[in-house]
Amino acid sequence: MIKVFSFIGSMAGEGSKTASYSDKLARKLIEKAEGEGEEISYERITADMIRSDYCRSCLSCFRSGICPLDEQDDMAMLKEKMLQSDILFFGSPVYMGDMSAAAKNVIDRIAYWAHRYELAGKPAAVFATTDSSFGKETAEHAAELLNYTGLVVVHKGYAYREMSLHPNLFLEEDMDPVFEEAAGRLLDAYRSVTSYITGWDEAKFLSRKLIAARAIKKAESEGGDAWSEYYVLRDRGILDAKSYVEYLEK
Repeated sequence: MIKVFSFIGSMAGEGSKTASYSDKLARKLIEKAEGEGEEISYERITADMIRSDYCRSCLSCFRSGICPLDEQDDMAMLKEKMLQSDILFFGSPVYMGDMSAAAKNVIDRIAYWAHRYELAGKPAAVFATTDSSFGKETAEHAAELLNYTGLVVVHKGYAYREMSLHPNLFLEEDMDPVFEEAAGRLLDAYRSVTSYITGWDEAKFLSRKLIAARAIKKAESEGGDAWSEYYVLRDRGILDAKSYVEYLEK
């Protein structure tokens, strides 16, 4: 069973056009997977369904790996669903040329995952819906930020809601080819994600590895402790891997 989890940063709930994009992509993915003998479970949560408080810049997550706000809102639950998924969807409507505050706040609350590579090797689809502008830019921005967590974004999609613009979310002839290609890439990446690792992915991995190694060495030479995230990378074998591909293959 392939677990697909989708978070949509929209307060419109079931009426969200971005949620509709997610559901349509999921249906295509399920259809394609079933044709290849695979089963998929799909769950979607929209921003109106959870409480997500704003980051307070306490740095606790970087120092200890624990966010104190997780005990007060629904982020612990959301994080667990993201971690337990095999394929992740992340979508947002476009507000003032970028993702919604709800979508960005979730990214802010998992910012420390970029230092711990919590989503290493997980295939993802990131997408945005918009009336008339900034759809592509918003999807690319969200994908760029999430990519730092180790997420392997194989689909960066966008769709317009205004009928005169294409690809239009409401036109099957526009969206079906998009969803068909995305579903194929997601299934392929689920089976062999290393073929989607880019040179930029490798560069970020090596940079994070170097920073962690130096921080631990400095702490040990001075008789102190580094932030927990660096030891996490060491314990997961990242410091011993010569490349991101090698780490994922292990």
